[in-house]
Amino acid sequence: MWYQIREYRDADYSAVRTIYTTGFREHVGTVYLMALKRPWIQAMLCGVCLLIHFFSGSILTCILGVGGVMLAIRMAVQYIFEQGIQLGLREDLLDIRNSYMQPGSRSCFWVAELKGSIVGTVGILPCVEEPGAWELKRISVKEEFRGRGLAKALCKTALEFVTRHNVKRVVLFTSMVQTDAHKLYDSIGFEKEEEFV
Repeated sequence: MWYQIREYRDADYSAVRTIYTTGFREHVGTVYLMALKRPWIQAMLCGVCLLIHFFSGSILTCILGVGGVMLAIRMAVQYIFEQGIQLGLREDLLDIRNSYMQPGSRSCFWVAELKGSIVGTVGILPCVEEPGAWELKRISVKEEFRGRGLAKALCKTALEFVTRHNVKRVVLFTSMVQTDAHKLYDSIGFEKEEEFV
């Protein structure tokens, strides 16, 4: 094996948070493009263009106005993602040891390590949204190490852990833009129950 999966150590704290943040930010562009494909957004952009053209009579001003609205949409998507990142950093990733690594608890956090560097993460803990279930969380692999089975190995490590603890139901929450992640989760037996952006 070219990597080692092991339990989280306090020295991994910064690397774990960086991997989470970087992985989350990767989806900003995809969500922005999805937003631009929405009919109501396209109608709004056409309306802005027509309104500006009506008042200014200038195609250039119209193009600049639409460009400004598109930039505002991009900034709004970026802002929403940053809020999501900060939420994760303030919740379980603020104190990883306390959230996942308490002695006797049925939760745990693992990292994948390669030559002393953290390249992937996964955690599992009781699900707040669904009492009685456990939630697979913070599955992330650095981009340059993807496509080699590392995310699957991390997930299997977590699933083996809950099997040993007699957990009957494991859930995870992921956005619809994470299509590669969907393939992974399907391959290890998860079933989609609902969808969100």
